[in-house]
Parts: sequence; C-alpha cells; structure tokens
Amino acid sequence: MKSQKKMWVLLILAVILMMFLSGCGGVTGLKTAKINISFDPNPVPYPGEGGNWTWTLILTESNGIGVTLTNIKFDSYIQEQLASTENWSEDWITGLFDSNYIPASSSLQGGLGRKVSDLTHQILTVEGVDDDDNPIEATGRLDFLSQ
Repeated sequence: MKSQKKMWVLLILAVILMMFLSGCGGVTGLKTAKINISFDPNPVPYPGEGGNWTWTLILTESNGIGVTLTNIKFDSYIQEQLASTENWSEDWITGLFDSNYIPASSSLQGGLGRKVSDLTHQILTVEGVDDDDNPIEATGRLDFLSQ
C-alpha cells in the first residue's frame, strides 16, 4: 500500500514537473522591455571646416513590450573627462521622433547633429517605462572622429 502511494506521488510530481518544463504550467515569467541603442554612422566622421557631425539615433525595442520614453541623457566627453550633460524630456523626445512611445518589437529613429568641437564621444542613457510599468534604462556610446 505504501509503495503504491509513493508511486502515485512520484507520478503526480513528474507530471507537474513536465508541465512547468514545457511551459504549460501557466507561469511564463515576467518580461520587461529591452531597448537597444544604435547610431548610424558610429563613429561619426569629421565633417570638415564649418560643418556639423551628423548621425541617426536608432532606438529599438527587442523583447516584445512597448516603452514610453521619459528621458534621454547625453553625457559629452573630451577623452575621459565629462564636458557636459544634457537631458531631453518627453517633449524633446517627441520632437525628435514624432512620438515618445516605442511599440513592442519596433524602433524609432531621428537625425541629430552637433557643432564640431573637441568632443571625443557621448554616452546616451535612455529611460522609460514599459507597458507593464517596469522602469527601463539603456546606455549606448557614440564616438566622434577628429580631424
């Protein structure tokens, strides 16, 4: 009798384990959005006298959950020394991309420029909130080529 009970318990545990391993247990795990930052081109070539460095900023959501962007921070560097910081609010973001929302598995892109100076690179930090109210943050680096 004990042996039969033990076998049923083991059988039930095995079925439960198989359900969870195959994804049929109803617990799928919580996903959060993921933003990938890229630039075209990177590094940005030196434009010549009187010109501007120009590039396209591309933000892509790659985990299947939409994101509302709340801030983009631009940290500008000369070598490894922080030269300036600029924060773009939702209004500025909307001005660049025509929206501050990245739909699931989609991207936003907008052209940017900067007056030629002695900057060597920028670190961009993108912040937002995904459709499940999870805070999202991503960082990317853009390099500037000198003369």
